Amino acid sequence: MKPLYVLKIGGSVATYKDRRGFSVRKNLLKKIAINLKKTLKSKKFHLILVHGAGAMGHQLAKKYALQKGTGKNQWKIKGALLSQAANKKLNVAINKILKTCKLNVFSVHPSVSIIQKNGKIVFCDIKTIKKCLQRKLIPLLYGEMVFDKKTGFSVCSGDAIVAYLAKKFEVQKIFFASDVNGIFEKDPYIYKKAKLVQKINLSKFNRKIKISQSHNKDVTGGLLGKIEKMRKIKNSSVKTIEIFNGLKPENFSKTLLGITFEHTVIE
Repeated sequence: MKPLYVLKIGGSVATYKDRRGFSVRKNLLKKIAINLKKTLKSKKFHLILVHGAGAMGHQLAKKYALQKGTGKNQWKIKGALLSQAANKKLNVAINKILKTCKLNVFSVHPSVSIIQKNGKIVFCDIKTIKKCLQRKLIPLLYGEMVFDKKTGFSVCSGDAIVAYLAKKFEVQKIFFASDVNGIFEKDPYIYKKAKLVQKINLSKFNRKIKISQSHNKDVTGGLLGKIEKMRKIKNSSVKTIEIFNGLKPENFSKTLLGITFEHTVIE
């Protein structure tokens, strides 16, 4: 059996997070898709793709204060529905780009397959994902608003989906494409000489490391949120978690094929 990998394309890679409204990095995504297509020809692994909500989704989540759910607040429910529509619009755009580059992706929509309770996934219908893998298709999931048993609607992040899938499938490696080279001791957007941490032991993770607290901070917790969610999969089949710069398309091939380059590997 070929190993199963999960690749999360961050919202800061898929969209311009410093711009207002809907702004997809179309040219970059095309280059990423071409790299993925070439890499998949090696037939060394199966792949599940997840992408972040991107600029528009996070902007709406902040505007309508959706971090703790909607409850019965009609203003927040309106915001949740607008955010969900924006998330789906981004997914359609990404799906189209990937298909144009001849990647056989199949969108699995979290809003109809995932239910949360107090912002945590308690149910996910994984049958569609299994069918995709059996038929050699690439499941494509994404962060969006979902029904919540306690809070009406709540944010289901791409990172939470990655962590959940790692527990439900025999995932061996997880990859996060970010807009920085990995995890730094200080925020590299503020401290130009910040040192990249190339290897981390998840069980001995040092909380003093300042993980991009400004540039990458969003409603789902940024890189720090990723680490916290990954702690929950320590007893799963996952061998390594890698964070790399997804703004450089060639890095996708390098990380998936195990080629050495400057990024962070968490064991």
